[in-house]
Amino acid sequence: MTIKVGRMPYLNSDVFYRALPEDAAGLIALPPRAMANALREGDLDAGPLPLAEIIRLGDEVVQLGDLCVATTKTAVSILLFTNSPLTDLSGARIAITGHTATSVQLMRVLMAEKWSVTGVELVTPEDPHDALLLIGDPALQARHGLPGFQYKFDLGLEWFNHTGGLPFVFAYWVARRLANPSEIAIFERHLNRAFEMGISNLDAIVAGRSELDMTNDEKLAYLRGFSYRIGDPERASMDRFRASFMNLPDWSPPRATHKTLEVDAAGVGSEASA
Repeated sequence: MTIKVGRMPYLNSDVFYRALPEDAAGLIALPPRAMANALREGDLDAGPLPLAEIIRLGDEVVQLGDLCVATTKTAVSILLFTNSPLTDLSGARIAITGHTATSVQLMRVLMAEKWSVTGVELVTPEDPHDALLLIGDPALQARHGLPGFQYKFDLGLEWFNHTGGLPFVFAYWVARRLANPSEIAIFERHLNRAFEMGISNLDAIVAGRSELDMTNDEKLAYLRGFSYRIGDPERASMDRFRASFMNLPDWSPPRATHKTLEVDAAGVGSEASA
């Protein structure tokens, strides 16, 4: 197999990869924004891309089955840390990590539609800032609070409340339209089998992530807060977000230099520059 597939490095995506055969694809570990850039440039053939970047890519990608990463209510790992209530963030400098692609756009939608916030400047964590958006495992590790910030807000919960109970789809599986269709079809079969095996054995997945400052029960509760198949609620949420996102002034995070990790199906590999 020559197909190259993005491996999302976060705990909430391990369910796709833990049982994936080593020869199913060449896996390349990338955070959300870098994964979208790699697929856009033809360096990846498939992966669980962030929703906002799928919208941007349009007909350059095709949906790969119905697998996704969606919150049912709280996200737990998409957290905005502030020193003021959300409605007082106008004019603030909000730091965003180099990983985020959809979470920052979700925050922009909520600022426009729910919090009535204007004049925000988005900066890097190295710049002076009044608030900080963290995603993925770094957010999990800061879930009990972050020194220097008084408040934390879960953007999954903010969306749930804003939309009257809709989940939020942060990513779903797509393939590059120009990728080899027979290889994509074979990989999709491997992926679906691996997912079914992974979702039925979450204990093995959480046991393999001992670096997180969480008990196995906490990790299990976290994973069970996600839905991984696109159904009617997820489709309704994506339609709602797409309409809101397209109404925003066009803005995307600048591309950042990143490192990739060539990995096998178990997540073991070596670092390479990209």
